[in-house]
Amino acid sequence: MLLLIAAPAAASAALSMADLADREAVIEHASHVGDVRYLDALSRELSEEKGRGAAAPLVPYYAALASHRAAELDDDIDFNVGVLLDRCIENARAALKIDETLADAMALIGACHGLAASRQPLSVIIAGNFSARELKRAIALEPENPRVRMLNAVTLLRRFEDRTRRVQARADLVAAIAAFERPEPGQPELPSWGEEHAHAWLAEALRLDGDLQAARDHLEQSRLLSPPSSRVPARITALAR
Repeated sequence: MLLLIAAPAAASAALSMADLADREAVIEHASHVGDVRYLDALSRELSEEKGRGAAAPLVPYYAALASHRAAELDDDIDFNVGVLLDRCIENARAALKIDETLADAMALIGACHGLAASRQPLSVIIAGNFSARELKRAIALEPENPRVRMLNAVTLLRRFEDRTRRVQARADLVAAIAAFERPEPGQPELPSWGEEHAHAWLAEALRLDGDLQAARDHLEQSRLLSPPSSRVPARITALAR
């Protein structure tokens, strides 16, 4: 896959919250264009970085997020998904060592274990149990965190095919979208990603249930929230067929 955006910059002494807002935007862009190599490189770079003040736990968090996104794309034969997921979990745990209340990092660990359980047959039981445990911890800590609810829903959709869990996933995604649209006062500035992803995953759940019009509506909302480079329009076209 061609590298579609510039290579990561050299490591700096300490990153600020403004720096991390830029990194989040870059991760989103690389995810939307499907640039696995860039996400891998950025994850490696952030693994060596430090943050100052409130940014300290978020630097390894974003390193984890970049690895998770690369593993999700998983369309490059040169990459080992297990290595990407291990790095995601390692960096998310590093974030929790700095701030043990960072529910976003807990949820990301759960999502990485869930992805391992869905992609690697030998990991189903162990990774599945770790996934459920970490997501449960994250939800207990921050039940109104939209990314936590969304990652729980995504994990359910990836791991299970029964309608009962799909109904639960849809409820989590609806709650996540509502939380994105009406953030609580005093909510941290970062992380802020996720709303377009919640709409896209709700569209997938609706598609699986045969509600194609509602699925198209949520994909359209995802498109409006996504950068112009997003691959969402192609998914809308596919649903119209």
